[in-house]
Parts: sequence; structure tokens; C-alpha cells
Amino acid sequence: MDLVTQGILGAAVSQVGFQKTLGRRALLWGAIIGMLPDADVFVRLSSNPFAEMLHHRGITHSLWFGPMIGPILGYLIWRFYKAKEELTPLSAWTGLSIWALLTHPLLDVFTVYGTQLLAPFSNHRFTFPAIAIIDPVYSGILLIAISIGFFFHRRLILVITSAAIALTLTTCYLFLGLAENTKAKHLCQQSLKETSSAKIKVYPTMFQLFLRRVVVEEADQLRFGFISTWSPRPIEWTYLEKPKNLPSSEFLKDPEVEIFKWFTSGQYAIKYDESLHQITMIDTRFGFEGPSIFGLWGVTFLVDQKGDKISSAQKIKYPIGPITGSAVLKLFQKAFN
Repeated sequence: MDLVTQGILGAAVSQVGFQKTLGRRALLWGAIIGMLPDADVFVRLSSNPFAEMLHHRGITHSLWFGPMIGPILGYLIWRFYKAKEELTPLSAWTGLSIWALLTHPLLDVFTVYGTQLLAPFSNHRFTFPAIAIIDPVYSGILLIAISIGFFFHRRLILVITSAAIALTLTTCYLFLGLAENTKAKHLCQQSLKETSSAKIKVYPTMFQLFLRRVVVEEADQLRFGFISTWSPRPIEWTYLEKPKNLPSSEFLKDPEVEIFKWFTSGQYAIKYDESLHQITMIDTRFGFEGPSIFGLWGVTFLVDQKGDKISSAQKIKYPIGPITGSAVLKLFQKAFN
């Protein structure tokens, strides 16, 4: 999820478990620590174009990171307040740090790009694509709860109850997203009766649960479209033919290409420009109508006449246009009209 939502989640978890002991400062520290695993985004500063793919949502997002690093952070915060002659329980700071760190990757698992929960022992990306990386409903429910925790901090029963209800509702919301994926896939299968062997992948779109991106892989082409599970109607497909003139598939064995394939979990499309001997591979999991219908980004490189990769892969991005109020409104209209 986006960084702000991760901070809100960390604050809500700290509110329900530790505000009674630590006061409103639990909200602040929960938010800070909840965002901490995303410090791995600084790998973007590396000159290696694949650094972010390799390392973001890696070790800092593993299940052991919270239990291992949380006690250290908890101890440092406890010492900070002790130096100010404020007596606070070390156990509370330790518990807050562990839970704020642990819930971060558990939420990221429910987004499209997944998380390496077992890093560094396994690089498998676990993913249950239930919601988009920005979802105002999910974030808003938690924000209401922590607002209650901040402004009504003396009413502890209200504070703890509101956070507990918010965490319950948002957890149910995640599983509702998974159910919408299943429904969207079923609706798509019904519309593709003539191609029952097609592979169907379903992904969330931005800001809401009910408009789903559908990618269908057939023998000679890929189909891209959007379907509303709220008000189903025929899918308007955009087609991408699979290249028929590839010299070979040797480039798929290249180390850089292997990284791309791993990061996308094998969900990519290939374009081939025969005149330039140029291969473009596109991550098909997330895209919008228009220039990015096939995907938001990908990699491109040159191959020789045998199909071997002969140039370094370069990342490319496809424009999505300005995220204006009218663009967001159009998205909701597709979902609910």
C-alpha cells in the first residue's frame, strides 16, 4: 500500500494495543514505525535499473523483520524517554514496534505486486491481489479511528473500541476484495465460453474494489479489458497479438530478463520490432485505458538474429495522463454505472 496508509495502519494497531499504556505518543510512534519497512525504496538511487525490483519489499518486508528488529527499536524508544526521565514500560514499546513492523508486509501481500515474506531464505513473492495500492475506503476507515484516538484520548474505551472495529472492518474489506476477484473471473469466463482454455488473470484498479482489470492469455493473443462486478456489462477488449516472427526465445534466459520474469511472476507481454531487432516486455498486472492499457511499465533491449540479448535492458514507462478529478470520476462511473 501507499506510505501514508501504512503509517495509518501502524497507528491504528498501536492505538488498539498500546495507547492505554503509552498515551497518544503510541499513535505517532506506530505511524513512524509502520512506514519504516518502505525505507528500502531508497534502492531507487542505485545505478542498477533492477535494484528496486530485487530489493523493494524484500528483507524489510519479511515475517521475521518485525520480531527481530522490533525489540531493538522498542529499546531505543524506551531509552529515549528514560533519558527524559519519563517512565514507560519497555514491554509496551517492544510490542508496539513488533506489531507496527509486522502488519506492514501483511497488508502489502494483498496488493498486486506482492511481498517476499520469507526473504532472505526465499525470494518467492506472495500476493493476493485484493485492493489497489491506494484505496480511500480502507485508509479512511483507519483514519477515522486514529482521529478518535487523538481527539478523545481520555475516553479509553471509545479509543480502543474504535480502533478494534476499524481493524476488523478493514480486514473484512481485504477479503471482500479477494471475493470480487473471484466474481470478476467468473464473469469473464462466462463471456469467453468459446475459449475455455484461456488463462484469466484479474487485478484491482485504483481507489475502489468493484472495477477489475482483466487479462486473458490465449494461444495467439492477449486480451485486456475492465469489468465491473457491481454492474456487469460486456467487456470492451483491447487485443495484443503475440509476436510470430521471434528468431528464438533465447533472450528469456538472460539474467536481467530472469529478474523481470521473477518480479512479474510470469505475467508479462512481449512485443517485437523486427526492423530494429528490439524486444519489449511489459508488466501486464496494472494499467489504464489509453497508452498504458497493456501495462504501466516494462523493459526493452536488442537481440541479434539468433534471438540472443545483445544490449542492457532499459526500463520504460507508459503515460497514464494526469490523475484529475474527471479521470477519477470516470473510473467510478465505470465501476458503478
